[in-house]
Amino acid sequence: MKNKVKTNNAFTDFSWYLLGTIVPILFNFIKNPIFTRYFTPEEYGYYSLIFLTFTYCSLTLFSWLSSNIWRYYYQYRSDNRLHVLFSNIGGLYLFGSIILAIIALTWYINADSEMIKKIILFSFLYFLLNDIASFYLVLIRLEKKAREYNLIQSVRAIINFTLLCFFAFVASMRIEAMALSFFLSTVLIFAYVVYSSRRNYPFFIPSLKLFSFSNSKLFLIYGSVGLLTNFTMLLLNNSDRYFIALFHTIEDVGIYNQNYAIAQTSIYALTMAFMNTINPSFNKKLTDDLTNSTPFMSRLMFYYLIIMAPVTFAISFFAKEFNTLLLGKDFRSGYVILSYVSISLFLYGFASFSEAKLKFSNRFRVVIIAFVSACLLNIILNYILLRQLDYTWASKTTLIAYLFLYLIISFFDRQGSTGFLRNYGKEIAIMCLSILILIFINHYVSDLFDFTGKVFLKALQIALNLFVLYAVGFIFFIRRNKRI
Repeated sequence: MKNKVKTNNAFTDFSWYLLGTIVPILFNFIKNPIFTRYFTPEEYGYYSLIFLTFTYCSLTLFSWLSSNIWRYYYQYRSDNRLHVLFSNIGGLYLFGSIILAIIALTWYINADSEMIKKIILFSFLYFLLNDIASFYLVLIRLEKKAREYNLIQSVRAIINFTLLCFFAFVASMRIEAMALSFFLSTVLIFAYVVYSSRRNYPFFIPSLKLFSFSNSKLFLIYGSVGLLTNFTMLLLNNSDRYFIALFHTIEDVGIYNQNYAIAQTSIYALTMAFMNTINPSFNKKLTDDLTNSTPFMSRLMFYYLIIMAPVTFAISFFAKEFNTLLLGKDFRSGYVILSYVSISLFLYGFASFSEAKLKFSNRFRVVIIAFVSACLLNIILNYILLRQLDYTWASKTTLIAYLFLYLIISFFDRQGSTGFLRNYGKEIAIMCLSILILIFINHYVSDLFDFTGKVFLKALQIALNLFVLYAVGFIFFIRRNKRI
């Protein structure tokens, strides 16, 4: 009965996380067709470069602090010292915020366009508040408040979309409306965080009297690993925009960014929904029984496979259809980007299991080497290839780098990777065979029938593919649970 309760709780949590993921995805899918027909590729190019630069600054200065909450929350809670944990994190955040403000002010003064100035200002204010909200979101995830977490994410997506429509179509603002809508929706979430913290989690509100350099040193050591991995991960995902801007045009940056965003919105967001569900249990298992965690990790990887493989296949194989449906005609040339990026993010989902295990084993150097090597490989390939080839090659270099990262992480965690293959090799083989059969059938069907302009038939074809793959995964799921 105890296992049944745990399974039901996990299913309920995943349902909430899935809801909290689907709502933002839904609004992004609605937003893309509308606003890629309203804003130009050039505007998207400027916006993505500015927003991306602030993402790098935020990550370097204080976003990495959330990794310390994941790592030390249960330890400080058992010692009844949570106020100390969040006070030290608050002190480090304040220091980073001052530096970010100096960077933003300098950039704002030297910007030569009113539109760029507005994007800089709104982006700075957004990141300043968003990281505080993100700390709170980590807290409620650790407290297994799945419903609250996902309601916050859903409400934020709705408010953000509503504000963006108002600023664009009523106030007649240009691309700066995107940054402003992000900022104002975060203001409302921040107000809720302050209210909820005072009422339910008073330890979340920091006190500088409890700040100490000894605790900060501990957080800096562990956080530096998270900073390096997250920073290199960000470079893996986004440095190609700078190379495209260097060797091609700002318009190409905008086209690339919006095609990339479709894959990231779907694959990465669903992966995060899955990880948000299993992270509390997975982290606890790694904390309490790291030595015997491989079977548990393999089982989670199996669940990840049967949930994510169908979506990855659908977006990769039907990339042109998703591009046509979700983006304006000025962005159609980059449809191949969806295929490579979807597979890349799917591979990272697998690598993240072994990455977490290596971190809990204190094998930080190994994790850093893996991420830095993959990042350098991506940068080198982008520098060499994008000088000669078109901008879509950036997505291919991303796939090569992610495959390299997955192989390195799996090599250093041979016990976890071989354990997964040993325990679920048959299921993996049948899932791959099913995908190959579907590719053959789809190719054959495409030769027999012309689906051009027949949106309903193409949607039905995609839905049938997803149904077949999920049916295969569900059969495996039932068989495995009967055995255990």
